[in-house]
Amino acid sequence: MNYLNNKTVLVAGGAGYVGTELINKFISNDVNVICLDLLIYGDESLNNFSNKKNFRFVNGDIRDWKLIKNITQNVDFVINLAAIVGDKPCESAPDSAVQINYNGNILLAEAAKKNRVKKFIFASTCSNYGISDPNSYANEESFLNPVSLYAETKIDSEKILKNLSTENFSTTSLRFATAFGISKRTRFDLTVNSFAFEALHNKKIIVFAENTWRPYIHVSDMANIIFDIIGLDNNLVSGQIYNAGKTSQNHTKKDLVKFLLELLPQTEIKFISSIDDRRDYRVSCKKIEKLIEMKNTKSVKQGFEEIINAFNQKLLQITDYNSNNLDAIAEFYKKNKNKLIFNDQK
Repeated sequence: MNYLNNKTVLVAGGAGYVGTELINKFISNDVNVICLDLLIYGDESLNNFSNKKNFRFVNGDIRDWKLIKNITQNVDFVINLAAIVGDKPCESAPDSAVQINYNGNILLAEAAKKNRVKKFIFASTCSNYGISDPNSYANEESFLNPVSLYAETKIDSEKILKNLSTENFSTTSLRFATAFGISKRTRFDLTVNSFAFEALHNKKIIVFAENTWRPYIHVSDMANIIFDIIGLDNNLVSGQIYNAGKTSQNHTKKDLVKFLLELLPQTEIKFISSIDDRRDYRVSCKKIEKLIEMKNTKSVKQGFEEIINAFNQKLLQITDYNSNNLDAIAEFYKKNKNKLIFNDQK
């Protein structure tokens, strides 16, 4: 823990789902935090940090070379969470997705390396595996079979970052499992969170392709992994790619339904065999499980309980769902895709 005291970390995309969890953890451990974000969803998620002495917010774009060249000076670590996340949002604004998810990431990494940042951590995705043999576990050496622009931008970014990595500038790509759980900006374009809301408020859920597999991870566990990676020596993680999650948390959608029915047994379930999302993969996380000790990780069932309790206690409102579900987010990017084009690059 002492290793991180008084260090400075830049969290790009820090006002988002994972970023707010991570910033809270850094601040609690006396790490100086710079949050860089465009605030396309507003600044409400950052309200709890505004009065913290070790927090600084910068409203800006990772594609703005002049800005990121300046802001990465005297920074020890950079975590890039800034992205258009998910298949449908990227399809809604493909030019912006490439610019932000790929071009912006590389610009940020180049600026960090130029300014002698020690570590650069990139949030990638297990969606890179796309469609794989569900009877075996994909590991970091497995064939990548992306079925979306979102995954393609992540794969291309991983390749460049690996080449940028040196002994003094460590780059690490974390292929995160499918997220769930509550943060200061809870997303509902995620299967577990969406199922919990629909079962609670609509009393029924529609399940497509119930036998398809995914690995899952709670948002707080995502923050914990990043935090732990930051504290490791560069020679352990430099140029590395990790599946970020727990091997035991691979589930089919049918498994999710089982967990949900244990909590809301009156929920009507409608299974539809047609596939609106072709991804199907089980993932081994043994590599990262050997690297760091992940304690008290939260299960999918605990994630369902968390979302249900939050709505029952009025910590979350229907408006949170309406503005952050998959259709709403995809529509947002579709309407604003021209505003997100950024031409003044390096």
